[in-house]
Amino acid sequence: MSTLEYELGKHPGPPELERVAVDPITMRVLGGAFHAIAKEMSGVLFRMSYSSIIRESEDLGAGIFDAHGRELCESDSTPMHIGSLPWYIRGFMRHLEGKIVEGDVIIHNHPYYGASHSPDIAVAVPIFWEGELQGFAAVTAHVLDVGGSFPGINADAFDVYAEAKIYDGLRWYAAGELNEDLDRMIFDNVRTETMNRGDMNAMLAACQLGRDRMLRLYERYGVDTVMSAAYDWMDYSESMLREQIRALPDGEYRAPTGWLDDDARNRDVRLRVETKVIVSGDEITIDLTGSNAEVPTGYNVPFEGSLLVGAYYAVRTILLDEVTFPEHVPQNDGVFRPVKVIAPKGTIYNPTFPRACFSRFCQVQRVVDNTILALADALPEGVTAGNSAGIHFCAYSGFSEEMGEYWLYLEVNEGAYGGRHGKDAMDSVDNLMANTRNNPIEELDLRFPIRCDQYELRPEPAAPGRWRGGIGIIRRNRFLVDGVYSCEGDRQTDPPRGIFGGWDGLVASCRKNPDTPRQEVLPAKVTGVPFSAGEFIEFREPNAAGYGDPLDRPPDAVREDVLDDFTSIALARDAYGVVFEDEQSLEVDAAATEKLRAELRASRTVTSLTEYFSGDLLPSTKPVSLAGNAEFGMT
Repeated sequence: MSTLEYELGKHPGPPELERVAVDPITMRVLGGAFHAIAKEMSGVLFRMSYSSIIRESEDLGAGIFDAHGRELCESDSTPMHIGSLPWYIRGFMRHLEGKIVEGDVIIHNHPYYGASHSPDIAVAVPIFWEGELQGFAAVTAHVLDVGGSFPGINADAFDVYAEAKIYDGLRWYAAGELNEDLDRMIFDNVRTETMNRGDMNAMLAACQLGRDRMLRLYERYGVDTVMSAAYDWMDYSESMLREQIRALPDGEYRAPTGWLDDDARNRDVRLRVETKVIVSGDEITIDLTGSNAEVPTGYNVPFEGSLLVGAYYAVRTILLDEVTFPEHVPQNDGVFRPVKVIAPKGTIYNPTFPRACFSRFCQVQRVVDNTILALADALPEGVTAGNSAGIHFCAYSGFSEEMGEYWLYLEVNEGAYGGRHGKDAMDSVDNLMANTRNNPIEELDLRFPIRCDQYELRPEPAAPGRWRGGIGIIRRNRFLVDGVYSCEGDRQTDPPRGIFGGWDGLVASCRKNPDTPRQEVLPAKVTGVPFSAGEFIEFREPNAAGYGDPLDRPPDAVREDVLDDFTSIALARDAYGVVFEDEQSLEVDAAATEKLRAELRASRTVTSLTEYFSGDLLPSTKPVSLAGNAEFGMT
């Protein structure tokens, strides 16, 4: 079946099993068992993996699925993998239907047949009971290298064949026997054989554990009871989400037009993101009509494995927040059913084969962020202001003569959340679809010829609001040997958007050798930039946006922000209208503050932190960075 014949986004429909009645106690027990299995699978995967992107960042997903890919349960790991594995399974089942036998192990990463993108390889182990295929235990994780044009990250790839080696539902093991030729082909054609082999063996172990746990449930409760309970849980999750959608007023909700920096090749040509949310009864549709046409680089988005997943996450996180929602709603196939997505063919969100789609994260982040912004008027207490919704996902690499293969380090640099009703935002945290853990600098120093010179909150203040936005990070990493740097990033031109009078946030930046004679400003997306020993990179991730009018923030809270370096004396005056009696005591001058606030309410000219700073970055050079410059003759 070619990509022309393949029907994108086709759900298998309701289960065909004639269900048996399951009592509430058994339902609850089996529901807990499903979640425990997925959690245990993910624990095995990240504890056994070799690479830090899985072991530390937990860029992975794990779960149990029926024979048609319906999700029974999934691990609490990065949301980017929520709902992607069902599409992997449907992708490879288009040509393996009826051909799978016990002992098979299937690998898949084809981005036009369900994969989230080619580095996210899935391993799936079938689950048989009494000779009948009941489903799959499957995991997906980001492996370090997939044999593309450059090590690790290939934002500027010519086509899907240039971005990676593509595995389209291949049997790594056939009936329990290792396919040695395929095994050699997989690992002989990547730059990081040792790491990839360790990671994929960990993926296999996680799947085998998931299969064995399900077989124990079948043995104890009977397969009909187990699967009936699974399908009943799906119906429950679906009904809970539909109930929340029905509570929204029917209508169309639009987000402000978003702009992505560029496509990794054609600089200064920004890419449009249009987002409309349509609520109709108990269904919700995210419509991206009007978004940019597909691009000739790897900056396109797989429709099933990435875009749909982003839509599922956006709706779930707004309407069924696990902390605030009073009932437990498990993550399963039912959560996906009320959510529809429209993305015209030939756009960056639904590219045409064989367009490359290696680097898709920032585009999906913007869809999630725009969905939240679009629903702000309908759910003012259930949304955030504009989030950083962008990352610098970086690959540092070089060739090790001692190992005889490449060393390769992947790193996700985090931003911040936007302000929310009743609370200031969270600072310096991966957010929305990413939600990965940061890599400890000890991991970097111990394992790679790179040194982290600086890692802290960026020096620029938080975006003003009744509740302020979060602050992103500043990070400086120095190559200790000659190497190569690649990155897929964004949000260096279009700031996070404030809501209900909150200020827009501050854009990201990326500089090579900042504050030295060799300083060079880099775009967010680059491929294969050489670095000499001693040269270093600096990231400043976006400061997210504010929620509510900053003139409504209590003056004493603004004073505390100044004392805690979340804002400056100047910004306290210019944005919050707070005047201090002097700069030593920082006692609030109540009369002057009231007068200034009245003047600002009558006339305000600046409501964006990016505009306020006009592209000027505050200095932030630490002693260790200066010492490194001196060590390598860069003063």
